[in-house]
Amino acid sequence: MISKYMATARMAVQGKMGGGVLYLFPDMIMKAVYLVPVMFIWKTLAESGYEAEMSVSQLLSYTYVNALLADLMVVNTCLSAWDYDTRSMEMFTRPLPVFGQVISRTVGEWIPMLLLFSMPMFLAAPLLKIRILPRTLWVIPSLVLSVSLGFAFEFLFYCVTVRLRNVSWLTYVIRSAVTSFFSGTVIPFKILPFGMDRWIHYQPFGSLGGAFLSLYVGSAEASELIPVQLFWNVVIWIVAAVWFRKSRERMVSFGG
Repeated sequence: MISKYMATARMAVQGKMGGGVLYLFPDMIMKAVYLVPVMFIWKTLAESGYEAEMSVSQLLSYTYVNALLADLMVVNTCLSAWDYDTRSMEMFTRPLPVFGQVISRTVGEWIPMLLLFSMPMFLAAPLLKIRILPRTLWVIPSLVLSVSLGFAFEFLFYCVTVRLRNVSWLTYVIRSAVTSFFSGTVIPFKILPFGMDRWIHYQPFGSLGGAFLSLYVGSAEASELIPVQLFWNVVIWIVAAVWFRKSRERMVSFGG
């Protein structure tokens, strides 16, 4: 069974690289376009005497690592994306569990960008005077829990898309906006005003990329975040699995 999932991941890599390396350049440019101005803002704040819960060095590392691992911070698969080409329905016509197919395919699609963009940028970080090494080894289980929860949310949002088939584009847009803010990947929780950081990391989206990045730069403690990530993984996976089982029969391909 494992070999079948590895074969699925390998085909996903080939599909992602089907147009050659140049095909990935637009994505790389977009990541750089996001990274450069945000880092410039943090450096400008440092020169103006900025004071907050996070140092400028931590903010730079936070933003930099988020850009390198953006695909893992907020998981996005073919399921809950705007399903204009019925890619999700294809999963139900193949002799493998849908959950395994989606996960192996998505991981395969991550590999080219990780090798061609993230790895070179990781090696170039010292030249840009950015601390790239994690503050604690707890980032490893935190990343695993973050990615796992990301996949659970994917199946959960897919159920919403199935139930609201005629407004799938609206569902996709709302989902992207909500997860971008409440995951803490765009704006670190520590610099939010009015003491919002004291409670916002306890909501389910806070256990996505924001939790991992906070541990990575040392702005939070593992004893606070890891238990929360474990809790939401259990809850969201149970809800997603049960709802997915009930929702799949509503698919148009099944006559629902």
